[in-house]
Amino acid sequence: MVLIKVRCPRCGHEFYVNVSRGNPKGYGAHYGKRIERLTPTHKAILEVLREHGPSTKKRIGAILAEKGIRLSGNSLSGRLSELLGAGYVSVEKTRVREVDPKSKQYRFVLKPVWDLTEKGVMASLGIEEEKK
Repeated sequence: MVLIKVRCPRCGHEFYVNVSRGNPKGYGAHYGKRIERLTPTHKAILEVLREHGPSTKKRIGAILAEKGIRLSGNSLSGRLSELLGAGYVSVEKTRVREVDPKSKQYRFVLKPVWDLTEKGVMASLGIEEEKK
């Protein structure tokens, strides 16, 4: 539970309310900090990011498919969100050139690009983090 401060629109009185969601949108799965062991899918995603560098979700999915790991878009989004919440990856909206094959034209769009954090690099190499 997280306490947030709210203000009454009528009288202006401020008070605190318990909210169950721990992370606002864009900060990863709220339960990510409680993940103790990475699944094989988590490890495969970290390995792809270590080998290929910062990538979009589409590129990560394509590389995983080449390795024989097929994930739906929602499943891949969920695993990336868990890794973000746990601190293994970071995400940044970046201008990416997108090509339209029909018109042979391109445009720039803002897309999330995923990258490893120091914790993610260590995990992708199989080095366990010390428990505090």
